[in-house]
Formats: sequence, structure tokens, C-alpha cells
Amino acid sequence: MDIKKRDFLLAGAALGAAAAATGAMAQTKPVNSGQQPSSMDPNYKPRRLNKVIELWEDGQPIYYTGAGVGPGIDPYEQGKKMAKTWADAINYEMEHGLFDLKDLREFMRGLKDGGPTRSGHKFPVVFVTPPVIGLDEAYARANTWVLEQILCTGVMGIHICHARDPKAVETYAHMGCRYPFQDTPGVPKLAMQGLRGNSASYAANIWGVAGGTYQHIADLWPLNKRGELIFGLKIEDTYGDVTADAMLGVPGVSFAEWGPGDHNLWLNGYNSVADGGLSGHPVVRDAQGKVVEDISALPNMQKVRSDILNLCKKHKVNFLNAAETQPGHNNVVQQIKDGAMVISAGAGGEAVAVMGREYSKRKMPV
Repeated sequence: MDIKKRDFLLAGAALGAAAAATGAMAQTKPVNSGQQPSSMDPNYKPRRLNKVIELWEDGQPIYYTGAGVGPGIDPYEQGKKMAKTWADAINYEMEHGLFDLKDLREFMRGLKDGGPTRSGHKFPVVFVTPPVIGLDEAYARANTWVLEQILCTGVMGIHICHARDPKAVETYAHMGCRYPFQDTPGVPKLAMQGLRGNSASYAANIWGVAGGTYQHIADLWPLNKRGELIFGLKIEDTYGDVTADAMLGVPGVSFAEWGPGDHNLWLNGYNSVADGGLSGHPVVRDAQGKVVEDISALPNMQKVRSDILNLCKKHKVNFLNAAETQPGHNNVVQQIKDGAMVISAGAGGEAVAVMGREYSKRKMPV
């Protein structure tokens, strides 16, 4: 596969590291080589539960991979294994994967039992891409229960797919992810109150805190500086492009991506061709009928990326993009220079994180 085709497929990995989430990859790739950045502090002590937020507070990008769950994979044992991952965060994919809360609970139980991480945190951060999307307020109000059920497993993040409507984002974030009390010092009162119920004993046990403590810290960062939950958006279609500014301005949104794989479908269409083993992948042809090899570099795709990146900077939201070790616009160092703070390592895996951490002079152990 030539580098340009690989670039496009790599960019598509930002959809949620779906390829990395397969059971096959989980079985064939090492969990962690143990390689540390030369700037690592051997006396490092964690300041909070959520290591992703801790890294962001230090101005450091974070790296994520897939959970490795799937048919034939024991979710508890996979959780124990992934507790030692090289990644800072794990994307548990439920947009296209099975919406199985029992498996997610077991994965989180294994993650807890397999910890702590080498950085001293209880476990890597898990964020879930749920099967509900950011369509509109009515749709979001009908589906806040999905987010509550997911959060009650002990995960620390939600990543909403096809974010289109600011009211939908507000509903998911403020009603679906928060508790109703609004008297927390230093946290502004919002128009919408949370719908999470009083008991979240399973999640509190996973976090290793008392129930009351959990309710006070299971809140959205940076809306609540003590919050340990992250909330992200996939702005991945032409409807979301129009409302991106307003959506990224919703209090509590902490990261976002431009969804190149889906954006390509909306902007450039889809043609399935048998081409060097790429049958079934999106293929775009120019006016002369020639296949465009590097779709992520098309002007309309680059404009979307630039627009979302600039809006993330405007609203102090952490930008997500895939990266690799090869030279070019997807190189991890170039992505960091551009402003990416959430990096999908894709097929490059740990090597991408090793290169990026060395460049950013990270102190937290891996």
C-alpha cells in the first residue's frame, strides 16, 4: 500500500480507532513495551484520577487506542490486560460495535483489577462512543438514559458521534452526564439540570471512592475543575460544520474531532472499486477519472480540518486527529505542532506515542 492511501486510511482511524478495537489486533500487538520518554520523571505522583485531564493540564497531548473487545474475547480478562497499555486512554467503541453494557462493566472491572498504571493512576481513561448521535434536542432528551447507563459502568468519558445541534450537545452534556445539584463552589449554574440518579455504586467502586465523593467528582471538566469526566464531539458531517462554533462553545465540551472518514462520505461520495486490495474503501476520482490517492489532502477536506481545529483553539477544546511516525502531514510531531491534543495512534500504535512523547518532553510515566 502506498503512503498516500495509507494516509487516508490513517486519517479515518480518528473515527474511534475501530480497527484498533478488533479482537485480532488486541491479540497480536504488545500491550506496552515499557519504553519511556527521556524526560520522564521517575518520582512522578498523580494528582487526580483522570490521567487524560492531568496531561492536558500539563499541556501534554494524550494518545488512545481501542479496547480490543469482540467475539471470542473475555471482556474481564481483556480489561486486566489493557490496564497496562501504552495508551493514556481507551476508546470503547459502541457506535458500530455491540451496545453491551454487561461486557463494558466486565471490561471496567478487569481494568480496575489489572491496575494501577505505571504512572500511578488506577487505570487508563476509558471513553465511549455511544450508539446515539447529536441529531437534535428532542432526540437527545429521549436518549440521555444511554449516557447514564454507560457512565454507571465507571467509564470517564463520552464521545458523541455526528454532533449537529448545539441543543443536543447541551442536553447530552448537562442532562445526560451530570447530577442535578448546582451548588458546587466555582461551578456556574446552567439552564439544564442533570438527570443522573442518586446511586452509582458500581461506578464508585470502579473509581475506588465513596458514593458521595463520586457524585461530586463525576462531573464535566473543565466546567468543573474538580470534575473527572471528559466529553467529546465528532463533528463529521456538513450539518455539523454549520453549527460547530456553537457546539464547541457548550460548557463542558473538552475535546472534538473532524471525522475525516465520515466527512469524506458527505463531501466526496463513495465508490467501491477493486483496487489493490482496497475494495470497499471510499474512492474519489477527479474530473479526468483518475483516482485521488490522498483524500485527506483534498481542499474541501483540509478546509474542514482547519475550520474545526481553529474553532477548537477558539473555545479551548482539545483537538483530536490521527497520526503516524512517517513524514508528512499526518506525522505525530506535525500534528502536535498544529495543535492536536488527542491523538489516535491508529495502525502505528505505540511507536506513534513514543515519538510524540519524546517531542513534547512528557514527564508522566507510561
